[in-house]
Amino acid sequence: MVGAGMGGLSAAIDLSRQGASVTVIDKADAPGGKMRQVDADGQPVDGGPTVFTMRWIFDSLFHDAGTSVSGELALTQAQLLARHAWTSGGALDLFADIDASADAIAAFSSGREADAYRRFCADSADIFATLKNSFIAAQRPSMFSLVSRVGLTRLDALLRTRPTQTMWSALNSYFKDPRLVQLFGRYATYCGSSPLSAPATLMLIAHVEQDGVWLLQDGMHSLARAMQSIGERHGASYRYGEAVAEITTDGKRATGVTLV
Repeated sequence: MVGAGMGGLSAAIDLSRQGASVTVIDKADAPGGKMRQVDADGQPVDGGPTVFTMRWIFDSLFHDAGTSVSGELALTQAQLLARHAWTSGGALDLFADIDASADAIAAFSSGREADAYRRFCADSADIFATLKNSFIAAQRPSMFSLVSRVGLTRLDALLRTRPTQTMWSALNSYFKDPRLVQLFGRYATYCGSSPLSAPATLMLIAHVEQDGVWLLQDGMHSLARAMQSIGERHGASYRYGEAVAEITTDGKRATGVTLV
């Protein structure tokens, strides 16, 4: 297997626990891919993702491998989700509790914007509920399988995911304060997109945060190390500092790799 990012580490766990012989090769010197650590004056600092969300995915992966997230990692659930400040003035904290965030928005902007935030949260939760099992957690999702999994009788739910509306347009339909439009537009940037062109479907990220943001005591890289450890317990091996030049195939089947 080539690559010890989250995909490779997850696949190695699933394959090895089912009895497959697994070797993971990565040109980096440690697991994690983008979930890496860098040295900052002798102190390790996360150089990629900084918070742990959608824990339910890892709960399932670890459970199938005979362990648990809490058994492998030291973590706490964050109550303060994010702190924002503007050079033009004003600061706003958002919290795991929707009511606390709404109160903060009312003090920061207005009661009207606080009500808009509550509607925004309700709609983002609805989008997430529609797509969680039908797309996010689905194997090899496609447009056809999405419609099939959601069901023809629930096409209204699919339309509420707003696939044809941009994030920017949707946010402006909720908020009048441009600072809040800017703030919530950041969700599109989580996957490298612009809120001006990304679909409003990405509003679901707001609910992902409300569903739980976790802080890992030893940094996000500890998740990658834990996943490698689980794979090793099931027989997987890992080779770092080795770059793959070519994947050799026999028809449609991979037969090996050529290292640099």
